Amino acid sequence: MSAAKHNHTKLIKELVNREVITISPTSPVSEAAHMMMNEDIGALIVTDAETKPVGILTDRDIVVSVIAEGISPDGITVEEVMSKNLITVDEDADIFDMLRLLSENSVRRLPVTRLGKLTGIVSVDDLIVIVATELVNVAMALSSKSKML
Repeated sequence: MSAAKHNHTKLIKELVNREVITISPTSPVSEAAHMMMNEDIGALIVTDAETKPVGILTDRDIVVSVIAEGISPDGITVEEVMSKNLITVDEDADIFDMLRLLSENSVRRLPVTRLGKLTGIVSVDDLIVIVATELVNVAMALSSKSKML
C-alpha cells in the first residue's frame, strides 16, 4: 500500500523554481545585498564555477554578521558570511523527503540538485501555496458532491 501511495506523490522536479539567483563566494557582500534588493528575494545560493551549490547567503546573515558588527559590506566576501552547511535535495526526491529535510534542519529553503549541480530551489512558501491549492480543490470537490446528494 505504501508503494502505491508513493507513486502518486509529487516529485521535487515538478515543483521546483528553476529561476535561482546565484552568486560567487568571492563576490563582495555589498553586491549580494544589491542583488537581493533588485530581485526582491531574501537569499542567494552560492555556487562554485561548476554550478555546484557551496553555501547560502540570507539577508539575515548580512544583517547579523556584517551590519550589526559595524563591518563594511564592501570589505567582506560572500564566503566569509554565508552558511556553509548547506542542505540540498535531489530533484528526483518526493515532497515528503523535502518536508523531512526542511523540518529536521529547520530551514526555509532547499537548493535542488541533479548529480550535484544546482537545478532550482524550493521553499516553505512554495509548499504553502501547493498545500493551500490542494485544500481548495478538496473543499470544492466536497462541496459539489454534497450539493448533489
